[in-house]
Amino acid sequence: MQLILKRLATEIKQDKLDQRSFDKFRMEHVVDADLYNAILPRRTRDDLYKFIGRQGAMTTDNEGLAENTAQLTEPSDCLLSSHLNDTHHNAQIQIKANDIPTILDKFGESVKVLSLDCFDTLLWRKTATPRDVFAVLADNPMARRLGVAPHQRVSAADRAYRAKPLENGSGEIDLGDIYRLFTSLSGEERELLAEAEIRTEMDVCFAFSPYVELIRLARTRGIKVIIVSDTYLREDELRRLLARHLPADVMQAISKIYCSVDYETSKSHALFQIVTKECGVPASQLLHIGDNVVADVQAPRKLGVRALHFLPFDHEVADLLRLQHAASSLIVLDQAVPEAVILPCYSPFRPVFAVANLQPYAPETMIGYMSFGPVLYAYARFLMDEVEALQQQGRRVKIFFLLRDAYLLSAACEAYARKPVGKLVRIRKFLAIAASFKTRADVDYYIGGIDPEDVDDFYATAKQLLLPPEVTEMLIRIAHQSADPRTAFHQVLRDDDVLELIFKNSLALRVRLMRYMSKEMEIEEGDTIVLADIAYYGTTQEYLIRTFKEEFKVDILGRYLVASDEPYRPANGKALISAPHWDYDLFEQCCILKEGMVVDYDLNGDPVLDEIRLSEGQYKKVVKVQDECLRFINDARSFFAEAGVTHEYSILQRAAHAALFRHAYIPIEAELEFFKGFQNDKFMGPDGTKSLYHLDSAWKNVRCLPSPYRLGAYETRSLGLDFVLSRLVKRRFQLDLKPEDMNVRFSPLKVSIGSIHESKGFLLRASHLYDGYFSIVLPYASGTSIKLFLGEHYEWLQLEILELLNNATGVFKNFSNSLDLEQINREGYVYRCLSKASVATIPAVDLQQFKLPHYYHVIFRPLVSRVTDPPGIPGASQ
Repeated sequence: MQLILKRLATEIKQDKLDQRSFDKFRMEHVVDADLYNAILPRRTRDDLYKFIGRQGAMTTDNEGLAENTAQLTEPSDCLLSSHLNDTHHNAQIQIKANDIPTILDKFGESVKVLSLDCFDTLLWRKTATPRDVFAVLADNPMARRLGVAPHQRVSAADRAYRAKPLENGSGEIDLGDIYRLFTSLSGEERELLAEAEIRTEMDVCFAFSPYVELIRLARTRGIKVIIVSDTYLREDELRRLLARHLPADVMQAISKIYCSVDYETSKSHALFQIVTKECGVPASQLLHIGDNVVADVQAPRKLGVRALHFLPFDHEVADLLRLQHAASSLIVLDQAVPEAVILPCYSPFRPVFAVANLQPYAPETMIGYMSFGPVLYAYARFLMDEVEALQQQGRRVKIFFLLRDAYLLSAACEAYARKPVGKLVRIRKFLAIAASFKTRADVDYYIGGIDPEDVDDFYATAKQLLLPPEVTEMLIRIAHQSADPRTAFHQVLRDDDVLELIFKNSLALRVRLMRYMSKEMEIEEGDTIVLADIAYYGTTQEYLIRTFKEEFKVDILGRYLVASDEPYRPANGKALISAPHWDYDLFEQCCILKEGMVVDYDLNGDPVLDEIRLSEGQYKKVVKVQDECLRFINDARSFFAEAGVTHEYSILQRAAHAALFRHAYIPIEAELEFFKGFQNDKFMGPDGTKSLYHLDSAWKNVRCLPSPYRLGAYETRSLGLDFVLSRLVKRRFQLDLKPEDMNVRFSPLKVSIGSIHESKGFLLRASHLYDGYFSIVLPYASGTSIKLFLGEHYEWLQLEILELLNNATGVFKNFSNSLDLEQINREGYVYRCLSKASVATIPAVDLQQFKLPHYYHVIFRPLVSRVTDPPGIPGASQ
């Protein structure tokens, strides 16, 4: 390993990133990425970092800023860095639909090739958004039969985009790549779904007539016409789609169709280089029109191509259409029977509660007996039915409950069956993954499947790959020398020396794990192994199949309590409850056995356990809940046996789902208090634990979040049931609602940005967060200061946060105590503005050594507004 360390050390460019700058890059502290997702711009495919906001026209400020200032005619929701530069450039390259008929006249005879984007330019869809096509697809008989949901199609594409660069470095995928991730389906079923999607696109697309006529006009002038599209459709597939909707003469006029997937590069990268080369004309004689400002304008213009940004709607229309789209998802709530889907609500355990001795209704009774007990009863029935069905097929079934989480599942099944069921085993997801790395393809498979929320946690990735800490540190330093640290990190992980180290460590663990499985599980060839667990994604089963199915010549099945409905779930996995989201950490903690996590196996195959990290008080509460769960199962089993009552499985399943859902999203006060302080030890905090919710800090956090719906389920509940229900509706229907849609309140703030020599002033509006707090984001430019004209609108206000953030959602510096105050008295967080001219100045900071963009985030609460606010501009509450 010393040779690897030595070689890696040579790749670290000391002149660009010394240890001091690396340590500072790791920042003072890192905040939750979700916290600022709606404040900071995020990067999407073929999209630059940018704010979503309204740009107003600028006029001269006559109200007396000493500097050269400009002001928006109306308060603006946000301030872009582009406001500080040329504000007329975008207008020169944007066209609307009414510009299309005469667009060729503006270029005379200088254009020899007309290039058009396809989707949302030449071809439009009848659906509100491209994603709605997948809802139409889900209604296809084939998709309905296979249980394919819209979000599964989206999730599969996201994962395919993450995996493809590791496969061939291109990042371009086709329909085959997407449907290959529906691992529970056969190859024939995947092919049928891909064809069904193409036919669905044929049904929902139509040609946008202004561009149809533009193609005809170009043909009459002898201008060559091509189509250039970033798409997962191959040329023959896109040609089928175009031929379905374009008139024959227009289709004949198109001489070439360029699909990014066929060339393994996008428009934002090298596709236009290929296009210009094949067209055989100078780049300046090629005119491209499309709706994506980056892919269709910025990228081709770098090559000298004339490019125009097609803007179909002004922001007023786009915003209204977006809200109408959200409303179309919600009309089910306003539909009369029988159009609305109304499912029967079952409560099969009411008689058990009626005869049970539940007083004095202790929290553990309410939780264990009345909530978790019914869930576990239904799971026991589910598992026993599944095992019986497998045995009737002549299989030799062996059940293994995965510790620690499945401890209570095992006890519940034993109480239900009234006999021992299966065996407790110590196999953990981390170890199942770590033991799977035999080839580069195995490493790529793991990296491609990392959750998007965790993909930038390089330390966790390296730990999972069993890389030593000293190697990890060097790899991360090398990655951060790149403008794209994530891609660079994944590339360096695939270095031959690094892979050799990964394979070596994985093989050693694999041998130890196999010894444990052979000795403890007594696996025989031909066995049907049933892994019982709370689960969610079924990752442990997935990796055990990849690693050991052929080694042991067995079938490995999973039978879970709750499972994700993602398309890439294990094919042989089933669950009592399928759910698109996981909010059941507290339930999981109540199912565990009191012991440390298994962290390894010794040379004899015996498990090595970590120390117990959770508190004794938490375990005492867990035991009380577990006892009540088992008491319920015994009572219910006896009652139904004596009464001669049996229930259909579907009734038990719905009742279980309702009980778990109620616990997660509508907890009663006793539950909120009982679970206070509960922790999970699967996280890498300072002491290896993480609190599952913070009721005490929920009120503080919600004043900083762009939307309270980003809090956890229990934290949201503490704000009120109305927040819980709106959060669920927003998530369930995937509503495209922004924080400003949830609340139309705003508070004005006048700012001036610039240097000693020149500055510009703007009247902005801060968005309301919660409890009277407002938030605004200001752009950072190296060497410039920002003046906040607090006295313009406020006499008293509370300044809660003033931080400099980078685009990685990290806090670089807190400026709350660094403001230069003029005519302002300060008492802690409270500021008193002595006159309308009161100003707080954020001093200039030089961050040129950092590559990531930075932004100021300001959160304040007006206490007393200045009564001289001009009419028509709402002041804050007094």
